[in-house]
Amino acid sequence: MKQAKKFVFSRKAAEIGEDLAAGELSARVVDQHVTGTDWRGRKEAALWVEGSVLERVCLADCRFGSIVMKDVRLVGCELANLSTHGMTLTRVEFIDCRMTGMNGGEVVGLDVLIREGDQRYMQMRAGRFKGAEFEDCNFEEADFQGTDFSGSVFRRCNLRNVEMGAARLFDADLRGSALEGMHIATEGLRGAVVDAGQAMTLALLLGVRIE
Repeated sequence: MKQAKKFVFSRKAAEIGEDLAAGELSARVVDQHVTGTDWRGRKEAALWVEGSVLERVCLADCRFGSIVMKDVRLVGCELANLSTHGMTLTRVEFIDCRMTGMNGGEVVGLDVLIREGDQRYMQMRAGRFKGAEFEDCNFEEADFQGTDFSGSVFRRCNLRNVEMGAARLFDADLRGSALEGMHIATEGLRGAVVDAGQAMTLALLLGVRIE
């Protein structure tokens, strides 16, 4: 019998120019390095960011109709309780950002990286990720119902008590992450990659008796 081809993870980094102009945050940011802007509580129909770096930018409690980001790096940004109906992310990197309570609506993510920071209580429902990498993230009690994480990598993440009802984790690598209390259906776990300790945890979560 022919063996199934093993999945190999790959993520493309954000393509950002080296000599970005210093800029101010606006509803449309292109090829700029924006530092230290405070937009807390702002309401806008849309936010478009391309080819840019946002550093220590505060978007906490903001409301956007939609967010589109392409080739963007966010470093140390404050995104707590930001809310939008939908996000389209292409080669976007979130580095050490505070994202607690952030509601991304329906997220479509290609080559997305989220590293470190705080993502507790985040909401991303019915989204789709391809080539996504999550590293040292704290997703405790986040809500990812119906989101497709197929082929994603979760490195040393806290996924305790995460809601993943109807989520899909085919070819997703969960090894090294904490899964206690995670809510997910058996079908959603089909094809996921876990270590031996996680297998025991998941068996208990799914009501499997190991004797």
